[in-house]
Amino acid sequence: MNTIQTTLPGVNFTEHLPKLARMTDQLAIIRSVTHTESAHQRGSMYMVEGRRPPKATGVNASGYPELGSIVAHELGMRSGLPGFVSIPGNDFTSRFTGSGYLPPSVEAFRGTESNSLKPDQRVTMDRFAERVELQRSLCHQSATTAAPWDTFNEQAIEIISTGKGAAAFDWQQESKATQERYGILPGRSGQMGQLTLTARRLIEAGVRYVTVGRNSWDHHSNIFPLLKDRVPRVDDAMSGLVQDLQERNLLDETLVICMTEYGRTPKINSQAGRDHWPNAFSILFAGAGIKTGQVIGASDKDGAAVQERPVSPEEIAATILHLAGINPHHEYMTQDGRPIMYVDYAQPIAELLS
Repeated sequence: MNTIQTTLPGVNFTEHLPKLARMTDQLAIIRSVTHTESAHQRGSMYMVEGRRPPKATGVNASGYPELGSIVAHELGMRSGLPGFVSIPGNDFTSRFTGSGYLPPSVEAFRGTESNSLKPDQRVTMDRFAERVELQRSLCHQSATTAAPWDTFNEQAIEIISTGKGAAAFDWQQESKATQERYGILPGRSGQMGQLTLTARRLIEAGVRYVTVGRNSWDHHSNIFPLLKDRVPRVDDAMSGLVQDLQERNLLDETLVICMTEYGRTPKINSQAGRDHWPNAFSILFAGAGIKTGQVIGASDKDGAAVQERPVSPEEIAATILHLAGINPHHEYMTQDGRPIMYVDYAQPIAELLS
């Protein structure tokens, strides 16, 4: 692969990111993210929770919430929509994460199908209302144990009855020009553009926190033709999202991050691929009034090790919460009386803050 010059002097991107290369004045590039978790599950949990995972494995094994659940808990629902949505909902990370010690009502809504958010057409609204009342009466009979799920159910009822959720998920309502901006083109495979456009619609409709997950980046073999096909999709989707949010006057109040669970090895392996490498990798920030047009940190010439300004997952988590107006060091009191800090002691990335 060749590289191309970006709008930042001395900063190059791969030739497959031409659109992002032309808008680096709107991006902040962190080239020194580092941690020590080289397994998919543990690396994913670390990046989306901001806490190093314990040795246990399984669904939400850490016991800690995703950052989206924290945001949903602190800021609440808006416009009759979930506070936290994860799309497409079947990505790798979703198998291991959840609301942790927070109520289940702030766990991510996972999925992309608008039909799942519409009332059953075989059931009249009067009959639907009767079912809701029956469900509520059963919950009240066991108020102590049902309380968390009662909140969850009330949210689901509001989402379905208003119809706003189904509309927000329907990216096909967008103009052809908008779809093309995100890389949604006739004959082009993959869902990156559709999912990213859906994310913008969800944010615009009132969802507080949206994650878009894709699984197809573990290139242990045959990496070059695969990246040649997949990287341009990210270029279209990310550049389209940032520009679209800006034109809709949403960028200054929306934080956009493109990140992975870890980087990949500096050296090509025997199968013409790259393996897991958490020692040094890069992520992109945009929006939310951060300082853009800059590169934070640096790795060595091979991308093997951080040389300047190491950035941890904890610092990334603290930054996300801070920009959402949430104290990252707030202590949440669990049901068993334990105070747990959202993020342990790490500070937001100062270079990003205006």
